[in-house]
Amino acid sequence: MSDMTALLNDLSYIPPNNEHNESTQGDIGETSNEPTQATRNKFEEIYHNFDTKYPDFTKEPRNVRLGLAADGFNPFGNLSHAYSMWPVILTTYNLPPWLCIKESSFMSMLLIPGPKSLGKDIDVYLRPLIEDLKVLWDRKGVETIDVASGQKFNMRAMVLWTINDFPARSSLSGWSGQGYKACPTCNEDTPSVRVLSKTAYVGHRRFLKKPHKWRRSLEFNGQTDNTDPPKEFGRDVILAQLDRLPTRVKGKHPSHGGVKIKRNVHVELNWTKRSIFYELEYWSFLSLRHNLDIMHIEKNVLEAILNTLLMNDKSKDTAKARQDLQMLGI
Repeated sequence: MSDMTALLNDLSYIPPNNEHNESTQGDIGETSNEPTQATRNKFEEIYHNFDTKYPDFTKEPRNVRLGLAADGFNPFGNLSHAYSMWPVILTTYNLPPWLCIKESSFMSMLLIPGPKSLGKDIDVYLRPLIEDLKVLWDRKGVETIDVASGQKFNMRAMVLWTINDFPARSSLSGWSGQGYKACPTCNEDTPSVRVLSKTAYVGHRRFLKKPHKWRRSLEFNGQTDNTDPPKEFGRDVILAQLDRLPTRVKGKHPSHGGVKIKRNVHVELNWTKRSIFYELEYWSFLSLRHNLDIMHIEKNVLEAILNTLLMNDKSKDTAKARQDLQMLGI
């Protein structure tokens, strides 16, 4: 606990007027991927909802809001060598944008090595961190010193969300990113179809406005699409789904015949566990718990497009893909 408090203390001094002469959003100008007004409004809504729910936390401006980033990688750079390394890093959103994304502002909490990817077992390793976060959230907080004023005060902290790619999101959230209901936003309303040797996710036109011409087009799958967007699954619905999860012994245990029990998708949907983050009092009230790292998505989509255009050995234009298109009426 003292180590985390010391790290947060190190970040308590914010240089005034950008005295380090770092680039700011204004300096970057047109070269930056500035968020749209809709995105800004969404984040403002998230902050406002939390501030309304927990005004005692908000009234002390020195209380810390954290973002947790985690991902696994192969440290040997050789995919044929089975090994995984998972760093877990915290950054604070109390700092201005030009400072909170700097490496010097990162707090390395965990470094989890292992012979394979952690999967849903990552909660075992997150336990010490979660216990520290519970103490930091406690109404008493942790006594520390404001470096700028030299005064002592009780500091509290909370995790605003996690930042990760899609597989890591599955490990942290407990909602599997595979299967017929892989979309964590659509939840049980995920539209998917089975094609040759894989699952395809369809129904993207339902996010368009009703009069949009693409909804009436027959070029996608030979049909029009007038369905509504997926409903928003609120806190009560999510908690009710998690409460239905059975408690079972992991793996091939003798108590169930030495075989691995398959998930009952009608009851458990795509949940594989109740995430350890739900032990934090405020977690279930957050409207955005997990952020996807857009860098990975952009990279994968761009590579798929380029490889298909170049018709190399990684092209998506395969014989099976042609059969899928014919089957779907495209």
